[in-house]
Amino acid sequence: MLPKTAIIGATGLIGGEFLAQHRKIHPDCVGTSRDRTAVGMSFFDLFYPDISPLRLVETGHRSAIIAAGISRLQICHKDPDLSKRIVAGTVELIRQFVKAGIKPIYISSDAVFDGKKGNYDDESPTCPINVYGQEKAEIEQAMKDIAKENYLIARLSKVFTLEKSERNIFDEMASLLMSGRVVRAAYDQVFSCALLSDAVGAVNLLLEKSLSGVFNISSPGAWSRYDLAIKMADLLGIDRSKVEKMSLEDLKEPFKRPKNTSMKITRLTQETNYQFTPIVQCMKDVAVNWKTAANKT
Repeated sequence: MLPKTAIIGATGLIGGEFLAQHRKIHPDCVGTSRDRTAVGMSFFDLFYPDISPLRLVETGHRSAIIAAGISRLQICHKDPDLSKRIVAGTVELIRQFVKAGIKPIYISSDAVFDGKKGNYDDESPTCPINVYGQEKAEIEQAMKDIAKENYLIARLSKVFTLEKSERNIFDEMASLLMSGRVVRAAYDQVFSCALLSDAVGAVNLLLEKSLSGVFNISSPGAWSRYDLAIKMADLLGIDRSKVEKMSLEDLKEPFKRPKNTSMKITRLTQETNYQFTPIVQCMKDVAVNWKTAANKT
């Protein structure tokens, strides 16, 4: 059974999915937001962390998932001081959890790697090349130093939902293709990915098994963004000429993006044998939804 777990940052994409799954088991588990008006949430400011008002120990919480932070590389690059404040606040939060006897779980990212070789294992050394990745790597190290053996770091790569939204990489591709527009996709951006509910389910299974340490969390295998776009075009029956091959260098961004952050899920497979929904099946589901909608109009 899932231990009673608080979700710090429960109004974001990932935190929201964790909260939904955990409240099926523990309806009164704490979910936090920096928005004081968020319904069903407890106010919490990562810049000034104080877990005492949350009364976690008194209400039987045994662990806490830290899903709060800023996920946009552009923001971290533009405001590195903001990123430093996030690191400082998160590190202090980890200290408070450890002191209270609550197991901290940190949602990290494949951005901790430089992307030069790909196929990173759970124990591959971190080597970030942008501010966002540095933030994640610093917090990972602090977690290890402070929590010793009783912690969980879950490295996620590209997560997506099946809903029609900008949070769904495949829905975005399908939307462009079905409207006759061109999808520009980088052939040299390679990553692992996972359906959000699967990624959260995998982390929850680690919690159920009381496992600790660093775990890469993603579907097996790696895809380039270009190959994904080509596959989506095929599934929709749209000519591949509508997919324009490009390089990350063409974006001319003021910061670096790691090119190949694909990950191996060695520990997750050995410890749980968790089964992810195949990526192609997810893409088929999105394509069917779009084609069905088109047939109704």
